[in-house]
Amino acid sequence: MKVLAGIVTALLVVSVLLVLAVRADPDVPLVLSGSDARLPYCTTYEPVIVADLTTETLPACAPHGVELRFPDGFVIDLPDEPGAGGRPSDRYDYGYVDVGAFGMYASRADHACEHVEQWGTPEAIRRVTEAFGDDYACVSDQQ
Repeated sequence: MKVLAGIVTALLVVSVLLVLAVRADPDVPLVLSGSDARLPYCTTYEPVIVADLTTETLPACAPHGVELRFPDGFVIDLPDEPGAGGRPSDRYDYGYVDVGAFGMYASRADHACEHVEQWGTPEAIRRVTEAFGDDYACVSDQQ
């Protein structure tokens, strides 16, 4: 049973790293070590409030299969597996990245990229901007 759990954990870590590496600029991928990527799934199904992501406290669990709610009421349904994604609206591009043990990163940018907001722990924001660039929130093809 321990071997099976180890294999499942290894597959999950590899999946997270592959998803994050594919989304990144090939020259500067978002890299998480195995321990950074291993965060147990949350057992509650409460929505994730984007404003609450801006904290110094690292998360105890990774949300999955729940709503990600932005301050203006826009909602993205998080998938069951960790990764990155987003959706455009008439006015904004919304995005998120699961940064493993460093928490979730979320962003909202108007289409002209004149107004950008980012939420997450300082380390999650740093890792996303380092890997994907300062204008990651503005890239409409991140979805």
